[in-house]
Amino acid sequence: MIISEAKTHRARTAVLIGLCVVMCIAASIRVFEYQIVDGAGYLKQAKSGTTTEIEVSAARGKIVDRNGVVLVDNAASYNVAFDFLAMEKESRLTLDDEATNKLIYTLIRLFEDLSETWEDKLPVSADAPYEFLPDSDTEIARLKSKVGVNEYATAQNCMEWLFRETGIKKYRDEQGNCTHCGEPYDSCTYQDYSEEYARKIAGVRYMMLSADFSAYNTRYTFAKDVSASTVALLRELSDELPGVTVTETSERVYLNGDVASNLLGNVTKIYDGEYETKYKDLFADNPGKQYKMDDVVGRGGIESAFEEQLRGTRGTMTVTQNAQGDIIEVQESSAPVAGQTVQLTLDYYLQKDLQTIFANYIDWYNSTSEEHSTNGAMVVLDAKTGGVLSSISYPYYDMETYLTDYKAVESAEGSPLNNLALSGLFRPGSTFKPIVATAGLEEGYITPDTTVYCNGDYYTYYAPDWTPNCVGTRHKGGANLDASTALFDSCNTFFYDLGRRMGVDLFNKYAEGFGLGVETGIEISNAEASSRLSHKEDPNWQEGNNIQAAIGQMNTQVTPLQMAVEAMTLANHGKRYAAHLLGAFLDESGNVIEEHTPSVLSEIPMSESTYNEVSDGMNRLAESFPAPYQITDLEALGYKVYAKTGTPQVTSTRTHHCFIAYVERYGEPEFAVSVLVYDGSTTQRLLRDIILAYDRATYPENYPEQSEEQTEESTSEPSAESSGESSAESSADSSAQTGEVTENAQD
Repeated sequence: MIISEAKTHRARTAVLIGLCVVMCIAASIRVFEYQIVDGAGYLKQAKSGTTTEIEVSAARGKIVDRNGVVLVDNAASYNVAFDFLAMEKESRLTLDDEATNKLIYTLIRLFEDLSETWEDKLPVSADAPYEFLPDSDTEIARLKSKVGVNEYATAQNCMEWLFRETGIKKYRDEQGNCTHCGEPYDSCTYQDYSEEYARKIAGVRYMMLSADFSAYNTRYTFAKDVSASTVALLRELSDELPGVTVTETSERVYLNGDVASNLLGNVTKIYDGEYETKYKDLFADNPGKQYKMDDVVGRGGIESAFEEQLRGTRGTMTVTQNAQGDIIEVQESSAPVAGQTVQLTLDYYLQKDLQTIFANYIDWYNSTSEEHSTNGAMVVLDAKTGGVLSSISYPYYDMETYLTDYKAVESAEGSPLNNLALSGLFRPGSTFKPIVATAGLEEGYITPDTTVYCNGDYYTYYAPDWTPNCVGTRHKGGANLDASTALFDSCNTFFYDLGRRMGVDLFNKYAEGFGLGVETGIEISNAEASSRLSHKEDPNWQEGNNIQAAIGQMNTQVTPLQMAVEAMTLANHGKRYAAHLLGAFLDESGNVIEEHTPSVLSEIPMSESTYNEVSDGMNRLAESFPAPYQITDLEALGYKVYAKTGTPQVTSTRTHHCFIAYVERYGEPEFAVSVLVYDGSTTQRLLRDIILAYDRATYPENYPEQSEEQTEESTSEPSAESSGESSAESSADSSAQTGEVTENAQD
């Protein structure tokens, strides 16, 4: 019996051992299948369920001059952000818990100690009783939409929602328990905050809500452009601030103070209300370039005109987490692509030199004249292409401090923010006369041999109390003048008579062909939106107004850029190139992506005989300028100059002064220029300095001994000597009652 029981026990043991062996073998086989046979598949399956794609920002493109001098660049700056995936698991599961608010509170207190600021667009007052902030209608509407209250809700209603739903304050439920932790309200330890910090935390929670901060939109920027010392401290405290990260980004940097400040523009964040109406649907076919609500965009100037090219394309990173929520792998899915570099036709050294020369002239003029000038403009064009080599609007402002000093800049004397060179409007005065001369010669109203007698008065539109007159200084005793001499001496009588016979419609056709009152092609939007010529359809137009329009008065309003285009078109015998600032688009390495091709906008008839007659008068005028701003000695550098001055009337007692010129070098058109000084006089004394500045910038090999500091200085001081021309031109006004021209002009 004992033996039988022993055998039975051994048999059972053997069976158990056998079963164990079989189970071990089966388990080993299964483990082998998991790890070796199907391991890659299970790993892929594990990863695929916990993969998140994160966007990586791209740098904005640079802006450089025609020689590659950097005008606008990007500098590294540091932002502080919340990273959803890096936050503690409990905080990630729901953003209305105590841990998230404690983290925000800790970060706010730290930033206050460091005198740093953070983003807070909550449109509610800082103190209770809460009220909506003034001039915040768009943000208020967004707040009400985000918190789900009706349009009549008060600021107090919105704040109570934020306090309750994000757990900033604890509330008692119907059973007397805390709505957040479920413990008895009076004895629970759920964190509560003072009114001051409850409002500050609510501001951050609202920003998170607005940014849709979640597992799908994993990064929310708390603060921008923090100091390096703050960055260092945050990195030291990283264990105490889980989910708070420092990201390096780029900040737009304008490298040259006030140089070309009116051309470059600037960047700002998308304004309230703009995202939905203007930016949301742009680049729909290119997700990497699509705008987000907190993106920056170009404002004005080059930054706006070439926003599409300057804007980079975001990249992506793929983040994989395990079942515990820990990050186990980060891979770059697509690299960010920086925006294209915009290379301008602008010459930095010429621009800088001319700004100094122009400012010195204004200072000199104001110190020696009874008048006081606060504004002026200058445009220099490449005569062979229409490229803008320099564009000056005076006074200037510093791009590096523009945004922080905006109110001061906006209210400064002379309105520095107005781009006078491209969009300032004024009467062209006698600089209009070369156009009328060209029209008369080409249409057969005059020939090079035609003369008009002038003794100072023009009697065709005589009135008992006024007669159109001419105060040309070189023919005071009376003389017969041909077109060349009439341009040289700026004889009003010659152009009164020619304008009367042709009529405004005919010489306007030529004016448009020369680029006045029409678009020039410049890329900056609305530059010439309000420019115009005088027309018979204008209110109260009378036949006598033809003669005033013929000398650049009446209702004609043009820009300095258009006047420079006129000079350029003269240089090219009637061929008008599109004015442009773009030279090329480059990649990060400086390789050309697309080069701008000069284009011809119009071509008006201008025979060799006509050109010779008009250019002769303009050359005679330029060569008559006395020392120290004489032009004749510049022939040694290969230059020949053609100029026409003007003194457009503003009111019966106020005039501006301007000139246009084009310059040949060794017989070929080189550049064209226009200058305007408000309330000024004898601006032609600037022309010599402009030519020498151009020569230094364009042909530096001729100045091996000249340092950059010397390049920045003006070469001569304006002389008090007169050019021999008068400084009065007639008003464009006419009498509605009599139909007669009411004022006269001469320069």
